[in-house]
Amino acid sequence: MFFFLLLIIISISLEGTVTTLPITMVFLLCLSLIRRDWTVFPIAFFAGLLLDLLRVQTVGVSSLFFMIFTFLILLYQRKYEINSYPFVVVATFLGSIIYFFIFGLKHFIIQSILISIIAALLFAIIKFFFTKNKS
Repeated sequence: MFFFLLLIIISISLEGTVTTLPITMVFLLCLSLIRRDWTVFPIAFFAGLLLDLLRVQTVGVSSLFFMIFTFLILLYQRKYEINSYPFVVVATFLGSIIYFFIFGLKHFIIQSILISIIAALLFAIIKFFFTKNKS
């Protein structure tokens, strides 16, 4: 859990200062896939608040998006196999398109494809380390 909190803090600082890619959303997705419980919601809420403060935009918009995104991920865990690469790629792609639409960013298709690739790679790394630690 400490590892994910550190990664989310780093992603918030990168997303708030350097890039427009929703890196925080990807880490919250991976955290939701690992934890699969309600403890992700407070993390999503505070991550969104910090991101809004760093970006100097309306406070709470990112929090609301992250919490709804996390809720939908956890809602579909009973219906679909969410611990798979296709789910991670599709969820990241659709989530990032909605994210770019809400915040009015341009070139959203290219950035959504890029963040989906990053999410798949991050999910592969996390899956490798978590299966290695459990065995």
